[in-house]
Amino acid sequence: MSLLTPYSPFPLATAPPLWADPFANVASPFSLLPALGRAFDFPDVRSVARVEAGEDKALKVVFDDLGGYENINVSIDDKTNVVTVKAEAADGSARASRVITLPCAVQNTDKITAEHVGSRVVVTIPEGSQKPRERAPEPAKAKPLKVQLRPAAEARAPEFEADENEVGFTIKVHNIDPSSARVEVDGRRLHVTCKATNGSVDFFRAFELPRAVVKADGIVAKVDGADLLVVTVPHDALEAKQQPAKASIKVQNMGTVGA
Repeated sequence: MSLLTPYSPFPLATAPPLWADPFANVASPFSLLPALGRAFDFPDVRSVARVEAGEDKALKVVFDDLGGYENINVSIDDKTNVVTVKAEAADGSARASRVITLPCAVQNTDKITAEHVGSRVVVTIPEGSQKPRERAPEPAKAKPLKVQLRPAAEARAPEFEADENEVGFTIKVHNIDPSSARVEVDGRRLHVTCKATNGSVDFFRAFELPRAVVKADGIVAKVDGADLLVVTVPHDALEAKQQPAKASIKVQNMGTVGA
């Protein structure tokens, strides 16, 4: 299992960020950003991904609310100019992702750095790694789309249950979109990711197996009916149980003390 994307990852370092706004009194392409966030000072609305001005005309891409995550990957798609951050807790029990589109294109990506500072991930794009975006083609004429309203009651969250029997371990997930189900194995952990029936949100659950998986191809995952995922982990797909030692210990007679 990996959180790596197809794009080039950037190393993470721990260092205090420096915040400044060199564009405050200078006209530049990035002055189109509305005071780099200052114009949108809504006390009840907080963005978890934003672009700020850094020193020496650098851009700072800030991703908030990532405290408590240790496995963090940062990537930039140089075709769409999208920065993506994917994070996972050390025990694999939680994941988070952040996405933002840059106001410029990128070049010299080896000069771009990323830092994990407290609850933030800060990506620094120096001036030499910025370049103007290519002119976008004329947008196609908008076509009207029919919007179908769905009652909230139909989008039920998946229900997870696990059980052990003579064959092995069985994990059942009810109320899922069959085409969205994904099952992964990582040592002793079995990860299930899926969408709810008639829903669009990903649900994730990690199950701790008693022993590590040694025969992943022995695990069977299938959709039973319209919205039930059944995952079967046979006992022989796991490491063999080590039988407790059983033996007779000979008692040695060392003689009587002082004899």
